[in-house]
Amino acid sequence: MNTVQNRIVRSLQNKEFFWTVEMVISAKHLQDAEIVVLDDFVNELASRPEVAGFSLTDRVASDTDPSPVDLSEHVAGQTRMQPLLHWSGKDRDIRDLRASLEQFRERGVENVLFLTGDKLKSPPAGRRPRYLESVAAIQLAREVLPGLFIAAALNPFKYCEEESMAQYLKLGKKIAAGADCIITQIGFDLVKHEEAMYWMHAQDCRVHAIANVMALSAVRARYIRKHQLAGVTITDSFMELLERDEAVLGKEQAERRVMRRLALQIQAIKYLDYAGVQLTGLHSVQRLKILKSAVDAVRIEITDRLTWNEAWREVMRLPGNHARNSAHSAPRGGWYLTHKDRQKHTFVTLKDLLQYRVMEKAHRYIFEQGPLAGLLARVIGNVERFSRRDKLLLKLERGIKAPLFGCETCGMCRLAVTQYICPETCPKGLANGACGGTTMNRCEYGDRECIHSRKYRVARNNRILYQLEKWLIPAVPEKWRNSSSWPPYLRKEAPKIRQQGRL
Repeated sequence: MNTVQNRIVRSLQNKEFFWTVEMVISAKHLQDAEIVVLDDFVNELASRPEVAGFSLTDRVASDTDPSPVDLSEHVAGQTRMQPLLHWSGKDRDIRDLRASLEQFRERGVENVLFLTGDKLKSPPAGRRPRYLESVAAIQLAREVLPGLFIAAALNPFKYCEEESMAQYLKLGKKIAAGADCIITQIGFDLVKHEEAMYWMHAQDCRVHAIANVMALSAVRARYIRKHQLAGVTITDSFMELLERDEAVLGKEQAERRVMRRLALQIQAIKYLDYAGVQLTGLHSVQRLKILKSAVDAVRIEITDRLTWNEAWREVMRLPGNHARNSAHSAPRGGWYLTHKDRQKHTFVTLKDLLQYRVMEKAHRYIFEQGPLAGLLARVIGNVERFSRRDKLLLKLERGIKAPLFGCETCGMCRLAVTQYICPETCPKGLANGACGGTTMNRCEYGDRECIHSRKYRVARNNRILYQLEKWLIPAVPEKWRNSSSWPPYLRKEAPKIRQQGRL
C-alpha cells in the first residue's frame, strides 16, 4: 500500500474542504458478486475531486460483521486512496485492541476512527459484555502507533445540559489521549453544529472537525426511528415533513428536497469552519452526482447567512395547506451552550451530593492519609490477587460497596476518580464519560438515567469539572476482575490516572 495516497490527511493539511463516503461493512461485501458492485462504486467515486476517501464501519450491520481491515486493503488497492477504518470497542477489551493495532501495522493502515460502539444487537448469554471505551483505545493506539491518524467521535446533538456537557468534557479527554480530529454523529440541527465549533474554539482544541451528514428521506427516517439508531435525533415534526413531502410532492420532488436540504447543510458546515463532511447513506454514484449538482447550485445562490436562513426555512416548510408552517430539526426547549438560560437544568440530588462529600473524606482517611491508611497498608497491603486472603477481602469489599455503589468488584476501583458513582453501573462500564447514545439524560438502554449526567451534576456542584475533562482513566484488565482492589491500591500498584491539568 506504499503507493496509496492519504487524501484525507492531505486535504486536512492543505485546508481543502472534502467529502468522505461512509460504507457500512457486512459479510455480504466479501462475496464475489458484491465485490464487483463495490469496485464499480468506489472506482467511480475515487475519480471525483471532492471525495478524499471512504469510511469503513465496524460492527454496525451486526455484532459479527467482518473486520473492515480486509476490505480496506481491497478498497485502497482499487482507488489508491487510504480509507478511514472504524474500530468499535463493543464486546472487546484491551487484548483485542492490541491485536488490531498489530494488524494495522502489518497492513499499512493509516487512518482509524475509534468508537466505544452502540449496544449489542444480540447480547451474549451467560456473561456481561464489556466495552473498551474510546479514550483508552485512543491512548493505547497513540502509544503503539505514533504515526497513526486518529479520529474520535463527538455527538453535539444533546438537549439537556448534563448530557451535552458530558460530550464536550469527554472530547477533552479524547484530544488529550491523542486524537487528531473529531467526527460528529449524524445530526440536522445547525445550531448544535455551530455550538460544537464554539466549544472547540473556546477551549483551544487544536484538532480538525468533520461533520457526519445524511440525505434523510422518509424511508430512512422511519428506519432510524423504528430501530432507535443510537444518538440520532429526528423530531416528530421533521418526520411529519418527510412523510408529507413524499405524499404531497411525489417521490421525485421529495428526493430533490432531500438533496437540497443536505446541500444547504453542507454549505453551512463549510461556513462554520469544519474541515469536511462524512456522507452517510449515499450508496449510488447517481445520488452523489445529484448531491454535487445541488451543492454547486447552493454555492452560487447562497451569498450570506440571511439568504441561507431563508433557503433553510423553505426546505423545512410543510407542503400543502397545513396549520403549522415549518418543521423543527431539534426538540423544543432544548439546552444550548450559547443560550443565556443554559444552566436551568442542573440539580444534583441530595443522595449523590452527600455520597460524594462523605466518601471523599472517608477515602482520604482510609486509603490516603492518617494512621488507618498506614495500618491497612501493613495488614493487607501484601495480600496477593486471588489468594485465599484475597477471596475473604473480596467478599468484604463486595458486601460493603455493592449496596452503596452497585460494585461488581472489578479489581481496580475507580470510585475516587468517578465522583463516587461506580462506572460498572453503566451498562457499557464506561468510566471516562458518556457514550453518544443518550437521549434527554436517559441511557441508550432506556432503563435508567445516564450515570455520567449524575457525575456532571456532582462535579459541577463541587467545582471539579476539570476531572471530567482532564483525568484519563485506564481500562480495567480483564484478568483482575473478581479480585479485591484494596491490597494493590495500598501497595500503590493501581494503574495511574493520567492528569492533563485543570480547566
